[in-house]
Amino acid sequence: MTQAYAASPKCGTSRYSTVTGRYASRSSEGRKKAIRSGVTDPSDVSIGNTKLKDDRSVVDGNDCSENNLAQVFKNNDYVTGMVGKWHLSKTANLGDTVEAVKAEIESCGFMDVEAMYPDNFQDFDTWSSNIDHNMEYVAYKAVEFIEENANNDFFLYVNPTAPHSPDVLTAMSKDCRITVDGDFRSTMSTGWSVEGMTKEFGDDCMLYRANVRERAQSTSTHDLGSIWVDDAVGAIYKALERTSQLDDTVILFQLDHGKAGKDEIWEGGIRIPQFIHYPNGFGTASRTWDGMVSTIDVGPTFLDYAGISESNPHMYPMDGRSWKNAIDNILGSGDDWKANRCLFFESSEERSVRCGCDKYFQLSSSSPEKAEAAANGWPGWNTNTAEALVDLCDTSGNYVVADLSVTSPEAVNIIASEPQKAFELSGLLQCHLDKTKADVAPTYFECGGNTATPPPTPATLPPTPAPSLRGTTINPTNPPEEDTTPPIVHFFNTEAGTYLTTNTPVFHVWASDDSSIRSVKFQLRDPSGNIRNQVNGDLAEVSIDHEKWASPQMTLDESGEWAWRARVTDNSAARNQFLMPWVHFHFLGGDSPVAAAVGIIRAEIEELINGNNALRPKFLRLGFHDCVGGCDGCVNMDNGDNAGLDVPIDALVPIVEKYAHNAHITAAIGSTISRADIWALATLAGVDLAAGGAPSDVTWSMTHIGRVDCSGADAAGKGGPDPELPSPNLNTHELLDFFEQNFGFSSDETVAIMGAHSIGAAQRQNSGFDGPHGWVNNPNQLSNGYYDMIM
Repeated sequence: MTQAYAASPKCGTSRYSTVTGRYASRSSEGRKKAIRSGVTDPSDVSIGNTKLKDDRSVVDGNDCSENNLAQVFKNNDYVTGMVGKWHLSKTANLGDTVEAVKAEIESCGFMDVEAMYPDNFQDFDTWSSNIDHNMEYVAYKAVEFIEENANNDFFLYVNPTAPHSPDVLTAMSKDCRITVDGDFRSTMSTGWSVEGMTKEFGDDCMLYRANVRERAQSTSTHDLGSIWVDDAVGAIYKALERTSQLDDTVILFQLDHGKAGKDEIWEGGIRIPQFIHYPNGFGTASRTWDGMVSTIDVGPTFLDYAGISESNPHMYPMDGRSWKNAIDNILGSGDDWKANRCLFFESSEERSVRCGCDKYFQLSSSSPEKAEAAANGWPGWNTNTAEALVDLCDTSGNYVVADLSVTSPEAVNIIASEPQKAFELSGLLQCHLDKTKADVAPTYFECGGNTATPPPTPATLPPTPAPSLRGTTINPTNPPEEDTTPPIVHFFNTEAGTYLTTNTPVFHVWASDDSSIRSVKFQLRDPSGNIRNQVNGDLAEVSIDHEKWASPQMTLDESGEWAWRARVTDNSAARNQFLMPWVHFHFLGGDSPVAAAVGIIRAEIEELINGNNALRPKFLRLGFHDCVGGCDGCVNMDNGDNAGLDVPIDALVPIVEKYAHNAHITAAIGSTISRADIWALATLAGVDLAAGGAPSDVTWSMTHIGRVDCSGADAAGKGGPDPELPSPNLNTHELLDFFEQNFGFSSDETVAIMGAHSIGAAQRQNSGFDGPHGWVNNPNQLSNGYYDMIM
């Protein structure tokens, strides 16, 4: 591919677009953070915000459980594997252990995870100093996967750590038997046997690495790492050849981002090498194709080669398009993909679009691109440049390789002389921004031109109005020429976030009358992820501007989170395409909708605690401090006795934002769940999980809701009244009196609650006492340990 691009010029953001087929701005994690920060237009596309992680607080927030290549391949009977550097998990939230990160990757559809490096070395604090680049081990594990699945269809995602930092020369001086998965020096006399790497040197890694250094004639990380990675790719190639799979395997090799200009949307940051090898598809002769392609196209293309169509029940909407048909006749022209396609690029808050030879930028006040251009004195650029237009081609229309020098076409901002062209491209970019905005339901269609009034002739342009876009639909690969506006799609009765108490709902969807859609089929998915129904909808209403379809009654038989969607089944251009991503809703079944709602919230709290056991005592302490003076969901952080409670409060913020005073829940159960209710529920869940779950343990259920949140606190619950907390210096009589006056506790009940000091740690900055091990040996276990230790 001679014109391949990364949709975003950073490691993690580029990988996200590769494994999902979506722009990085669609990341569930990033959309959640953007909504919380209030900065959604545009949102911050960064590595920290772009993870393969579910977040049910946003619409279609199923990046891990549904919306990635591994899940689709796995659900279509492929064996899926990941080897090497991951970079798509929030390791700080997983306890910073390799095992925890592996488990999360497996939950995202990768069945076999080996030689896994969670992040960059400097970002993963628990590495042993001996852990380093080890391309022999990465290659060994990739080859092992290939050999074990010689008779299976498989999808393997391999990411080398080199030639990234740290220093490759230093890594090559270490013993290759020391790996991210353990130290094998005591069980292995030689290194890893990999044909094409160590095998030719008697499996001796040090001899092989000496050969790499000799071939590189250099000690630089780039030169050494490039040869090391090239050998590893060769070893994978040999393994496929040795197992007679080479001819029938699609191999794609690409870089995350350009070598020059990482993190920037200059051509040097977003243009990438991309090589494809598939003998059974287009032979073995060396060929090139000059259509513009992006990392967002990898997903739909791979699925296309696998014969997994858009009608497959496990498919999901993507931003990219398959180039399989375009290069099946590979000697044919890529002109349509080169001249008539527009690609969008995202980095931090910077955005750009390339259409043919033209490239348009929208830049933030802190843009590194305009700072660099202004510092170099490039024509048309200055520190106040908010938008720019450049011509990437020479006078013959041939692309000119941009090298960020004064001779580069990107060095000349021609927006003052081309206002009409800039206006048209700004409309395209605004379309992209609108459809990827964090706080709106995701839409998937290819943006058309700017439909607003053209600008005046003068070079000073008025603010660009947004194009008129309507509703939500899946991307038609070739939208209608006369009207690129997608059909309206509305959700009745069960919009995302709805809570139902009826077990036989009817779902509705309607589209504009010009959509040409004439029939749809409804799908229903249960809390376990099984698709229960695929039934035809009935045309329920026809009006002058829309048509509406209704599903038959669908039966819900268990409480929890369900989802539904509708697919076009007629012969229109949208045939077999889904009209929306899965629409998630909750069914509150059983005798008590209140108990069902509480159970859903409690499950999320327990998931939070299971990911961080230290929250058990923190939630208990939060509940006690909140209930002194009344359980009102408020803690005044100006009181030194409340020091440290910001940790459990902040941990609960996403759950509070999602469920507290949720109008859908209130409408369903007739009562409002407050922040105070959620804090109380977190306290009970923390106690239950700390008790260990023995049959004799008491289970603390919550039967009352309706606690009233205090006034004067912020949305998280920080602030408000400041009741007097018991002094740590109370004597026994004073302690008994305090609990009797404030809670009506008997002496037996006071003794029991003081035993809760068997969990948690007494830290000097929070309590005035120095207890590095808490009150007992295991600060996360609720037991009799507190009294055992003081007797």
